[in-house]
Amino acid sequence: MIYFTADQHFHHDPIIQMCNRPYKNGHHMHKDIIRKYNELITDSDTVYIIGDISYSKDKEPIRRIVDKLNGQKYLILGNHDYLNPFDYIDMGIISVHTSLEINTSFGNYILVHDPAISQIDRNRTFLCGHIHDLFVQQKNCINVGVDAHNFYPITIAQVNTFEERNKKEHYSLDDAL
Repeated sequence: MIYFTADQHFHHDPIIQMCNRPYKNGHHMHKDIIRKYNELITDSDTVYIIGDISYSKDKEPIRRIVDKLNGQKYLILGNHDYLNPFDYIDMGIISVHTSLEINTSFGNYILVHDPAISQIDRNRTFLCGHIHDLFVQQKNCINVGVDAHNFYPITIAQVNTFEERNKKEHYSLDDAL
């Protein structure tokens, strides 16, 4: 199975207040996000983490988190992923990208942390993070961040459902012309 997630912000306690997350402290947040992640994902699953896995600039705390996460993990760098890409690979991430295009049985998707890039090509579907609990009001971009999905990763089938709904419910200026 293929899963997507973003914006866990491990080791960033202020994110609890900044995004009104329902956690007492960072330890409680880490524990719950890891539990929800592993509740769905097995070691044979593929997971695309679309940025901001951690706020830490120290490898060891991030390594301890990554070691607890099931699945074959790919990282698309976010604005708070501070380490060298090879550091993430050394801790078990399969590959690290600034953006990545994937082809699935449901369609082709461009994975990029910041949704602003989705304006480059409105005929393609982008999966993003960065905006936490906001839903993008355009038909070609889906927020896969934990804040928008009750702190769970989402499946490729869920992405497809969101994509179909976005095509029906949203229109752009281009559609009106």
